[in-house]
Amino acid sequence: MKRLSENGNSAHEVGQKRANRFGLYDMLGNIWEWVNDWWDWNYYQNSPSQDPTGPASGQERVMRGGAWFYGSKSIRVSFRGWFNPAGRMDVSGIRCAREVDVP
Repeated sequence: MKRLSENGNSAHEVGQKRANRFGLYDMLGNIWEWVNDWWDWNYYQNSPSQDPTGPASGQERVMRGGAWFYGSKSIRVSFRGWFNPAGRMDVSGIRCAREVDVP
């Protein structure tokens, strides 16, 4: 497996790379980011086509964004990984966000 990183095969401090077109930093390839969805291998076969909410329960949570430790296949928005939240993984984290009302 080829490791991808521009900083010595490790995670980097937030905001050191260019922002994407939405002004967001580090959305892909730094560390996996936990999301609220539970993991179900077959969920998307029968889910709504727009804004699916994910299964109501499960054992593992979805992670997105890929991480420096994994190959280029995982470093894309559409790739979903999964992991049990009770476990420990040093290539995952969370992103603090808030909703803003746009007039």
